Amino acid sequence: MTPLCREAQVMSRFASCLNKFIILFTQAFPPDISKMRKFLCILFYLLCSNLTWGQADSIPFLRASLMVGEPSFVYPQTVFGHAFLRLQCPSAGLDNCFSMESGDYEGFFDICIGNYPNRLVVIPTKEYLNIFNTEGRIVTEYFLNLTQKEIQSLWKFLDEKNLSGNSPYHDFFHHGCSQEMIHFLAENLNGTIVYGERAKGYGNTLYTLGTQTLSQNSWVRLPFVMLLSTDGTDTQISDAEKTAVPYIIPDLFSDAHIIGEDGFERPILVQDISPVVYQPSVHFTGGGHFPIYVWFVVILVVIGVLSLIGLWSKGVDRMLDMVSFTGYSLIVLFLLFVCIVSTLPTTSGWNWNYIIYNPIPLLVWLYGRFHQLPWSRIYLCYTIWIGLFLIGIYIIGGHYVLEQYFLALIFMVRCLFKCVKRKY
Repeated sequence: MTPLCREAQVMSRFASCLNKFIILFTQAFPPDISKMRKFLCILFYLLCSNLTWGQADSIPFLRASLMVGEPSFVYPQTVFGHAFLRLQCPSAGLDNCFSMESGDYEGFFDICIGNYPNRLVVIPTKEYLNIFNTEGRIVTEYFLNLTQKEIQSLWKFLDEKNLSGNSPYHDFFHHGCSQEMIHFLAENLNGTIVYGERAKGYGNTLYTLGTQTLSQNSWVRLPFVMLLSTDGTDTQISDAEKTAVPYIIPDLFSDAHIIGEDGFERPILVQDISPVVYQPSVHFTGGGHFPIYVWFVVILVVIGVLSLIGLWSKGVDRMLDMVSFTGYSLIVLFLLFVCIVSTLPTTSGWNWNYIIYNPIPLLVWLYGRFHQLPWSRIYLCYTIWIGLFLIGIYIIGGHYVLEQYFLALIFMVRCLFKCVKRKY
């Protein structure tokens, strides 16, 4: 439990002692004192009492802030940014950040299946901001419009949560960093958070929200979108769930309000204090990496050229078959594994990528190698099917991104050349 600030204790004791002194002072006057002197003493008492207690109530002994770290060009796991809380008691020298940090996990598969433990940790603000500085990430501080009682309750709640060592498993839309921070905040408010018009500008499903708020890092966008292309992501989400994306929280909070139990309404952010921006001294520009779709264009051209050569060279043709059909089969097997085993809501249900990434072309190729049968019609059907699928998802509403299109086009070109080779 965090102790009450020394400044608050000192002011409270001072006001109490001053009040007792004034009472004793007025009682010490003889009965025949003039009315004017009595009036002056009473006025002096009221002024001093109001001054001391007014100061005790108005001085912000405790401060609460929402801190939002921007995404990093270097670390893909920070694609949505990071959110944490900062609590301060300047007079007591307390200034800590409360953040959800990842625990020990085996590797990439643990993250995909939801076996990715998080734990609430307490880190001195100066030390934590230095970590963001070394990563070249900007951190912005937004001051929360909370009462002293609410901040005390929040601080006590977070301290107890930290000491308990409770480690929920990572679930991006329910147990991610920002969702947990907002949940902790809502648990200790004397009222409820109501979101305004800004929240309506963001998608109402997990898929649209995820693709809408992804950063420009296309190397992260492709695998993320492929995992989001499930029936489970079509479920409608509330405005509160949109806070799963850390770097859009300030926009959502810009017109959000806290409606107290007494009906009184107040903005959730302090309006007359501008946010504080902590600029890093280290800067990363992304290293000049080409977007992933540029590489896909190059691969598409190479596959096309080699496939053309493969019309006359069995060795080249066989190599391309092994690489392309095996690669696409591994993609769908991974998606199938994740959707069956994972507990994340973003991977539940039928994944639409099963349609274009599947092991059937690989099986056809293996069967055809040993039986030398004309399977050109099957490859032609697959080529047409992929084309119709890409057109369909564009018209129906959009489970696609540019990188996903190019990846499917590579598969489409390879099947088309297989059709030509088998036919002629």
